[in-house]
Formats: sequence, C-alpha cells, structure tokens
Amino acid sequence: MTYQVLARKYRPQQFDEVAAQEHVTRTLKNGLSSGRLSSGYLFTGPRGTGKTTTARILAKAFNCINGPTPTPCDQCPSCREIIAGSSLDVLEIDAASNTGVDDIRTLRENVRYLPTSGKKRIYIIDEVHRLSGSAFDALLKTLEEPPAHVVFIFATTEPFKVPETIRSRTQRYDFRRVNVADLTAHLKKIAASEKIEIDDEALFILARKADGAVRDALSLLDQLSAFSGEKITAQNVIDALGLVDRQLYFKYVDTVAAKDHAGGLALVKELIDAGVEVPEFCSGLIEHFRTIMILQNAVSPEKILELSESEMESFKKQVDYFTTGDILRIIKILTDMTLDLKNNIDPRLLLETSTLRLSSLESTVSFEEILAHLAGPMEDLPESAGADLFGAPVQAPPADDDKPSLFPDKPPQPEEVTPGVAVRAVNLPIVQTSWPRFIECLKGQNAMLSALLAMSEVRDVKDNVITAVFHNAGGTSKQVLEKPNYVATINSALLDFFKTNLRIRFEVDMNKRPVTPPKAAAPPPEKIDTEKLLQEDEKLRNLVARIDGEIIGKRKAEE
Repeated sequence: MTYQVLARKYRPQQFDEVAAQEHVTRTLKNGLSSGRLSSGYLFTGPRGTGKTTTARILAKAFNCINGPTPTPCDQCPSCREIIAGSSLDVLEIDAASNTGVDDIRTLRENVRYLPTSGKKRIYIIDEVHRLSGSAFDALLKTLEEPPAHVVFIFATTEPFKVPETIRSRTQRYDFRRVNVADLTAHLKKIAASEKIEIDDEALFILARKADGAVRDALSLLDQLSAFSGEKITAQNVIDALGLVDRQLYFKYVDTVAAKDHAGGLALVKELIDAGVEVPEFCSGLIEHFRTIMILQNAVSPEKILELSESEMESFKKQVDYFTTGDILRIIKILTDMTLDLKNNIDPRLLLETSTLRLSSLESTVSFEEILAHLAGPMEDLPESAGADLFGAPVQAPPADDDKPSLFPDKPPQPEEVTPGVAVRAVNLPIVQTSWPRFIECLKGQNAMLSALLAMSEVRDVKDNVITAVFHNAGGTSKQVLEKPNYVATINSALLDFFKTNLRIRFEVDMNKRPVTPPKAAAPPPEKIDTEKLLQEDEKLRNLVARIDGEIIGKRKAEE
C-alpha cells in the first residue's frame, strides 16, 4: 500500500478536529445550526493553520445529505467525493495560477449552472490575494449578488492585499498561529497513533521549529521518523533538522558575561567547525536575549515565553547577568550584525568581532543617576572655613587626638562571620574615608557594581553593617544591587578590602535630591565717567542722543 504522509493522513474531517481554532469553528457551527449562512467567507491567517482544511469541512457541511449541518456524516456520496477531491460541485482554484481577468470571467459564466448532486456549488479560491486588480473587479459583481446556489470561500495569508470591496462582502475569520503547547499536544497524540516513540523535549523542539503551523509540524515529524526510526530524541531533532543546540547559546552568554575574550573566540571556532550557520546562530542569540529581557521585566513571563520547564530554569540562572539597558544594547549590536551579514562580509569575522564587543561591553548606568551622583555630594557637605576648587565648603581634617580608631572596642556582629577571619568593628569616618578606594578596587571585579555603588553615599555604619543611601532617583540602582548574588559579591569585596566581616544594606532617601552647582554670579558693571566717555566718543554721543538713552555701565570684554 502506498504510504500517505502524516499531513494528509491526519487532515481533520470535522470542525472539532481542527487544532487550536475554536473561535472559528464554533462560529461556523453555530451559523450552520441556526441557518445563518453567508454566500462569501474569507479565511485569513499564517500558513498551515487549517484555512483550506476548514473550507473543505464547510463545503461538506453545506452539501452533506443531512446538511446544512455542523457535523457532516462523511459517509454520504457528497461527503466522500469532497474528501476524495472529486466532487463536481466543490471547485478548488489556485489564485496563484489563475490570476488573470479571463479566468474570473470563465468562473463568472459557470456560476449560473446548478450543482450536479449537492445542494450548493462551492468555489474555494486559495491565495486569493494573488488575483490581479482587474480580476477582482470582474469578481466583485458576482460576489455582491451571487446566485442562491453559490458559495465563495476565499483563503489568504495576506488579507491586506485583498481589496476592501471584496472584504466587505464576505465574513472574515482569522486563523491564529498555533502555540507551542497546543501543537506539542497535537503531535503527541499523532505520534502515539503512529506508534512513534518520541520524548517530550523532542516534541517541544519540533513544535517550536514549526512556528505555529500544524502542516509544517507533521511534515517535520515525517522527516524525523524516517531519520530516527520509531524512537526520536531531542538530539535526533537537532541533528536531522540542522538546528543549533540551545546549550550553545547558554554557553555563549556565560562567556560574554564573564568577559572572557579567549573563551569567546574559542567558542566561535567551535561553532564554525560544527557547521553552524552564523545568520541562524545570530537570530537564535537575539531570541535568547529577548527571553532574558522578558524574564526581567514581565509580570508573568511564562505566559509570554514558550519554554519547557528545564529551559525556564536555565534562563533564570542568567537573568541577573545583565541589566535591561545592557540587553537592549546587546540586541542592537546583534541586529546590526545581521544587516552586515547581508553585505557579503565574512560571517566568521563578524561573529568574532561582535563577540569581542559584547564581552567588552561596560554595564549600563542611566544618565540621570550619573548626574545625580555628580551633583548629590555637594548638597550635604558641612560648613567650614575653607572651600574646595569648586567653591563648595570642605571639612577640616580632625586633629590627631580626635582621629577615630580604625578598630574601636565594640562587640563583633555574630551574623555571617567568615571562619578564620578576625571580626573587628569599623566606624563611619573610616569607611567614608576609604570608600573611594574600595569602589576602585571593586571595579576590577565588576565594573557595573562599582559604577552603581559609586552613586551611593555611606551614611551609617553600625554593628559592622554599612548603610549606603541613594538619592530619590536611585531606586533602580538599589534594586539591581540588592540581588542576592550582587550583595554576596560586594560583601566578599568588603572582606578583602577592610580585612573584617562587613555587610551592606541599601536605602533610598526621598528627601535627597540631586543638586546642580550654582552658576557663578556675573561681575558687576565697571564704574565709568559717562560725561568724559561721551565727550571722547562722537559715535556713542550721537547714538545716545538719537535714542534718548542713558549709559549705566560698561563690562570688560572676555578674552
């Protein structure tokens, strides 16, 4: 017996069998049940979502011996002929091959003939947007006032190319892209019927590759069945379809986040040697960073992202590697790379240079926070007799007798004590004095943390807990720094720098505003002898007399 491909073997024959298009099938069934039938239908949506299949089921529903009915019997001669594609009353026309006005004129002449055995003469025109403008004009009158025995069903993937005059004379139904979960369940049911053993991860990859098209998914399952036999694994799917293993993306992002130039270049070589297409890898990498961005910002990311549980856990491990600003810049770099790939530049060179750019990328800090940091410290400086170069008052250094001890007698904080490290208390003045040097040391470990922490002000040290305060616009910096892994990094750096166990906490002072340094006052006008000036300068004397003016002063010209 001749083998029948899965896409044809499992083509739905009833409305309830159409996958994930209940909003369409339910409306059609209710219309058939109530007798509210139209002479024109327009089915739109992505490829492989069931438009032509639904059109054939609708044709059966019209011409079934029990019709019009929402459940055609599939047993009567009319139903069997439609299933076999031999019905004289259901004509399928490919608009891509019959685009001319003459083809539509022939159709218009034929609509006068009554159906041979069914109740309706049904014209299914696939890819109707391919018709020419004159062909649409020829169809318009027939569609507006068709004979009672004629029904038109149009299918298209590009509804915006169908003239509004045609769309307004039909009932439009939009078919949706089938989501990964529904498509996975559909494939699992068919695989069980075919006795194909396939694991859930392989089904998930297959459904995602199909991009919402049921027909594409079944064709891929056919291909994999021939490749792997009756047992299909996730690795089989990757190998058979030439996909990029998703673990390579996680490995690449780890390398970029670690700023490992050598590791990044070695990974590029590994990708090229494995035969990975650079444009496909770049496209997948953009999608990878998009996923991280959504995990950072969405309230319910699982409703947006189509990920398996294992993939979700892997992404959550990388969600703190970058700020949202970093990811936006990374996506821009990768998008520019995809454009450069179309200009016949060496793909390997582009991937290597982009990898070095990404691994050298400094963390994003908002401009407002930088301005606030530059202006903020000038606000709360204590008054003193002296002033710094910018005119701001500076506090005189304490006398030797008044200098605080680096380690005053204070009981140590028992929490989070590192074994083998002597715990001594430090006080506010010594931390404030050493804070700039600590920030500089932290920069060698993590430039982003150093930049964000530099925008804070050490306001209190109590029981070896440092309180760092941000101004009223520093809430974003506080949220980033409070992530557990970043707090651990800072606490470890504090231990290395101060040689004692310290912890840090962050606050936002809503009353603390960035202060812009006041502009220098303009110098006062130079006192002059106006009478003498008028006597010496004839032009000035004439000008003053003409406008009835008065000289009030003179400023020195700036060099």
